[in-house]
Amino acid sequence: MQGKVGSILVILFLFSPLNAIITMDTASINALSGITIISNSVSDFALSPNISTTGIAFSAHIPFGMTDCAVYSLNTSTQFNHFILSTGIAHLDQSDYRNQDYFLGLAFHYQNLTLGYAEHLQYEKISTGNSYHTWLCNAAITYSCPEYGAEIKSLHLTSSDEEWHLSAMVKIIDEVYGAGSYVYVPENDDNYRIATSIQLNEPLSLLMSWQNRPSQFGLGIKLKIKRGELTYAIRTHPELNLSHSLDLGFNW
Repeated sequence: MQGKVGSILVILFLFSPLNAIITMDTASINALSGITIISNSVSDFALSPNISTTGIAFSAHIPFGMTDCAVYSLNTSTQFNHFILSTGIAHLDQSDYRNQDYFLGLAFHYQNLTLGYAEHLQYEKISTGNSYHTWLCNAAITYSCPEYGAEIKSLHLTSSDEEWHLSAMVKIIDEVYGAGSYVYVPENDDNYRIATSIQLNEPLSLLMSWQNRPSQFGLGIKLKIKRGELTYAIRTHPELNLSHSLDLGFNW
């Protein structure tokens, strides 16, 4: 009974009041605190249409250690000339609450500039039988070269939980990239985030991040062998247990 009550509280924390809330449901996103400008993971298309990698990725995310609130997602992307088409689904099915997020995105990549847009359909159902459908959109513009880059990203544009991410990244030394984001939230507190990606050797990379409000740390390890990728990440919370995430992907 205590576990069920805890799960319901977590659901209310994440999704109350039955309105779309921006969540981070993959290992790469959690390790980088949502800073996608230094991400090359297919799993991160759910948070940005401007990822430049193509392939397929399956993710499992356990928020705050609550296994009965696990979120499973599948993302894929394919390139057509200068365009990358992405699509995916995230699924949470708890006895008292169900949430499904479907998206379709398209990004135009030309030299160092990328323009992307994604439309999300979020379906929610609660134990009373009531269900809700919400249309949401993400948009981004990214300038990126091997030495530095910048990105403006809007998540859930015009909705009550809208966020604007202003990000910049820089190559510190070979195989080490750093990035920072200012997140403007019109109807809530703004926050700052920093992240780094370090390639330790040919197959292994370390991902780390921090944000100030709420104070959270992200840490992930990525193993890449040929076209296959395996990423595991944890993320802290000042009041709740650790969140655990796992990505399994294949690039083409």
